[in-house]
Order: sequence, then C-alpha cells, then structure tokens
Amino acid sequence: MRYKCILAYDGTSYYGFQIQEDLPTIELELKKALKNAFGLDIKVYGSGRTDKGVHAKGQVIHFDLESKIPAEGVKRALNSFLPKDIYISSVEVVNEEFHARFSAKLKEYRYYINVKEYDPLTIHYMPFYNYLDLSLMEDAMKLFLGTHDFKGFASASIDERKDTVKTIFQADMNILDGKVEFIFVGTAFLKYQIRRMMGLLIDIGRGYYKKDKILEVLEKKDPSISHRVIEPTGLYLYKVTY
Repeated sequence: MRYKCILAYDGTSYYGFQIQEDLPTIELELKKALKNAFGLDIKVYGSGRTDKGVHAKGQVIHFDLESKIPAEGVKRALNSFLPKDIYISSVEVVNEEFHARFSAKLKEYRYYINVKEYDPLTIHYMPFYNYLDLSLMEDAMKLFLGTHDFKGFASASIDERKDTVKTIFQADMNILDGKVEFIFVGTAFLKYQIRRMMGLLIDIGRGYYKKDKILEVLEKKDPSISHRVIEPTGLYLYKVTY
C-alpha cells in the first residue's frame, strides 16, 4: 500500500530534509519513526528537499507498506514517534502511480520578514529588515512571473545537466501587521532560487539596485550577479499541488 503524508516542521534544528550521514535531518527522523512504528527500514520519498533552517507547512512524502493499515492509524503511529517539531497533518492511501516528487504540478513557497522591530523570539522564523521601500519590492517581484531560465538565481554549484528553465505563475506580497509575506507559486524551484530572489528584492527595497537588476540576472544567467542568498529562516514550503 502506498501512503501519502502531508507534514509540517520547524527546520531550525535540522540540516535540511535530505539525510546527511549522522546529521539531524527531517528524512532521518521520518525513517526512525517508521522503523519504530512498523519495525522496518522504509524508503521515504519527498516532494523536494528543503535546506538547513527552512520550514514547511505542507511538505509531502510518500512511502510503501506491505500490509494495509488504516490511514488514521499510520498518522497516529508516526506522530507518536516523531519529535515535537515535526507533525504529520494528514495521511491517505494513494495508488501506485502517485509519486511525491514526480507527480507534483505546482509548489508554493512563502517568505516572511519582520519590518516592525527586531524580535529575538521570531528571528528563527522571520528575519528582521528595516528601511525598505516595499512598493519598489512589490513592483520588482512581478518581473519573476512567467517562464525564464533561472540559472542566475540558483546555487553556483548546480549540476550543469539540470534544467534551469522554470515557470512562476504567482508572485505576490502581503503586508500583515508588521510582517511582510512573499508568495511564490511555480512548477518547481531550484536550490537557492527563492533565497537569491528574495536577497535581490531586499537590496532593491533598500535602494541598492533598480528592478532592472532582475532582468540582468535572468539574461546573464550568472549566480554571482544576484549576490546574496538570504537567510533560510524566513522560508516555508507552504503547499504542493498534484
């Protein structure tokens, strides 16, 4: 039986989603919970990898079990063995055609910044930035919409064979009582893509660059031009659509 799970996690204490030897990762905790719950080493497939310090509201995984167990029982069992900063919000049985990564149609990421006053209690979830022209940022981020080669916004070490052409369908900004929410919805995103996009948007908001800098990065496809990779702490994998 194949099970699809939606989970949320606080990425503060983890070195990302993917297993990395003995370092604490989300995938490692999931495999440990599955081992404790069902006594088996079970392969976990995620919709995508989140980096160290990145959070998730709607990460999706799937795995297979030989025996048929009610979805609610799987949910209860896993949550009883998972640490308190990881939570399975839903479990359902799906057909064998479903794949958490390859069946995904859209991914939604959100980035949050605090623009009101520095707060040590939220700094791991919402970096603090002041003196920003938010109207400039909102105008500039519309340039990300559409289909582009985002190599200039990807990790400098990205595999040359990887397809760097992606489509962004939504790029919105909302001001929410002292914090700002940036929403990006697209077919898929490259490693560091949103963090480089946000880094450049912050620099535009500070007046360091005009919005045309985005077009320059897209045209030249050189990650060194986009400069800063913003902190991972404000980034959330919010939703995966199938």
